[in-house]
Amino acid sequence: MKIAITGHSAGIGQALAKIYEAQGHEIVGLSRRNGYNIRSLPKIAGMIEPCDMFINNAQSGFAQTELLFEVWRKWQGQENKHIIVISTQMTMVPVSPRVEWDEYLVQKRALEEACNQLRARSMWPSITLVKPGAVATQPDAGSDHANADDWAEKLVECLNSVGPTLEINEITLGPNHHGS
Repeated sequence: MKIAITGHSAGIGQALAKIYEAQGHEIVGLSRRNGYNIRSLPKIAGMIEPCDMFINNAQSGFAQTELLFEVWRKWQGQENKHIIVISTQMTMVPVSPRVEWDEYLVQKRALEEACNQLRARSMWPSITLVKPGAVATQPDAGSDHANADDWAEKLVECLNSVGPTLEINEITLGPNHHGS
């Protein structure tokens, strides 16, 4: 399978890329570090179009949502195309915990609403919304954050666990705060 991943060079995207590559999948990595900015919608969507799966991970303003729409339009009606959209558990709280996160929260809520709207329009491509909890994507992450590699491994296990007659619409996956 050919899998496009935005933000593949660090954090969640990097962890997912390592797992899928180890499973023998071809990875199309799209990150600013290798010259691919998700704000360049036509260029990025063109790179994603020949793929089978798109992990919409990188976030930059509303570009993540705009890219979702662009890829969905290109893939509309095509069976066996799958979009994994990475959001945040923060969208489950009424207001952001810190004022500097307000814009991010609004951008992620728009992303989630786009998933809902597109799923209502067409069965294909399938869209799975993923809401990570605290995942250690930065070196200074606290001990209460899940390890990105462990988190990604559990996500892939979950995605791979469904058969041909089932679909996962949404996954909320975060660190265990209840002990081991």
